[in-house]
Amino acid sequence: MHEERLSACLNQQIEDWSASLLRTSPLLTRAQQGALSQAAMAKYLGSLRYLFACSERNLRRAAARAHQLGLTQLAKHFEHKAKQERGHALWAEDDLSTLPENARANSTPARDLISLVGLQDQLIAQHPICFLAYALWAEYFTVLVADAWLAALAQSGFARGHVSSIAKHIDADREHAATGLDVIDSFWTGEPTLGDISSGVARASALFERFCLEICHDSSHAA
Repeated sequence: MHEERLSACLNQQIEDWSASLLRTSPLLTRAQQGALSQAAMAKYLGSLRYLFACSERNLRRAAARAHQLGLTQLAKHFEHKAKQERGHALWAEDDLSTLPENARANSTPARDLISLVGLQDQLIAQHPICFLAYALWAEYFTVLVADAWLAALAQSGFARGHVSSIAKHIDADREHAATGLDVIDSFWTGEPTLGDISSGVARASALFERFCLEICHDSSHAA
């Protein structure tokens, strides 16, 4: 029987990393200084469009994997979340349409964001619980950094109405993160190990930091 609650361990890990991100992120600093370029925002939104487009597919893959392992309730959970993701890529598409055409030419997904989606596939194959922890990480850290990120974007001229895909996803994640911690405890029986699950979250965190650096580099290059 596992002695530690998975939710408590993940909660601390995600909160500690999010606090560090808010203190040290060059991308956040650049946006706060009003220096995030339109080309960099196009890269960011194009990356979100790719991420959102892959989310529903990968949630369904996670459901299929859970079914293979006889985890029927977990499979149903993923199927429900897949329905919630439907149409989110269109939000990013709408935001991209507000940018100038020369900026939109830079909307191909960032390399490290593509790697982050690749990590989703790896975590599903490892164990659906590892992917469930990834989903919790994505939702909870989004909520934790949301206010600072939206305020920073506004400083760079991207008001909430021009980044609706970000704002809408934040609103949705506020609901999901509130229940995600309880949900993961209800499905975890001690396998895979806490260390394996935590490692997947750490890998996702590192890739997201690299993604932010890639966007920051684009902004510096365009300046």
